[in-house]
Amino acid sequence: MTKVIVGVSSSLSGLAAVRFALTEARRRGVPLWAVRAWHLESSSRARPSWDFQRTVADQCGRLVQETFRQAVGQSAREVGASIRVPSGKASYVLQDYATEPGDLIVLGAARRRWWGGDVVRSTVKGAVCPVIVVPPPELARAGSKRILVAELDRFLS
Repeated sequence: MTKVIVGVSSSLSGLAAVRFALTEARRRGVPLWAVRAWHLESSSRARPSWDFQRTVADQCGRLVQETFRQAVGQSAREVGASIRVPSGKASYVLQDYATEPGDLIVLGAARRRWWGGDVVRSTVKGAVCPVIVVPPPELARAGSKRILVAELDRFLS
């Protein structure tokens, strides 16, 4: 079964990606999977405990819910999205979930660059389905935080 898969990020472009993915899943009449991957680097000597891994996964699940609330005013569950919080590098996880040529992966671009960072590049390179990269809002492309704050001050004045 085809699906829309959104890589969840709480950045401004991540919020825009959630809105786009939800709209596209509804338009297509397919399930929406909200994915927030996590990866812990560890040596063979210092393996994290299962409790710690469960805590990280729970925090990722809460981040997905909160990101949906900020993006669309409802939690991921309230809009019918399936939440996935697997351990692994994000680009590999997204590629593993996108198994059908009719699937769609939706990602937010990096803050200042239209052609995102490592996750976007790696996902596009290895995906078997289309990948849509949602650009950051114009205000987020203003540059540094200092420039962004100055733009907001001018806008609100």
